[in-house]
Amino acid sequence: MERIMIEVTRRDRVTNQNLREKTNVQDIIMEIKVKKWRWAGHLARQHDNRWTKKITNWTPRTCVRRRGRQSRRWTDELREFTGVLWQRRAQDRWKWKIDEEAFLLQWSEIG
Repeated sequence: MERIMIEVTRRDRVTNQNLREKTNVQDIIMEIKVKKWRWAGHLARQHDNRWTKKITNWTPRTCVRRRGRQSRRWTDELREFTGVLWQRRAQDRWKWKIDEEAFLLQWSEIG
C-alpha cells in the first residue's frame, strides 16, 4: 500500500525503511507489539476476578499439546523476554515501561 501511495514499484529497489520515512507511516508490527505489551501490563495489574485475567492464566484440563512445533501462546513472547514471572514484574509500572522500550528495540529495524 505504501508503494502505491508514492508510486514506487519493487523494481525501483527502494527499501521499506525508506518508504516509511517518505510516507510517515508507522510499521504495523511495531504498533501491534506496543499494544500487546501495554495490554499485558494492564491485565497483570487487575486485581479483581475479571474473565480477561482468567483467560490469560487458564490452562486446559487435558493440557496435552500436539506433536511437532507448537503454536505460540499469547504469553510466550512475554515470558521469553521478561521471564516466567512477567505478571509480577508488570505490577511496577515504572519497570514495565522501561521493559517496553527494550522489548520494542528487538523488533525495530535499527536495533
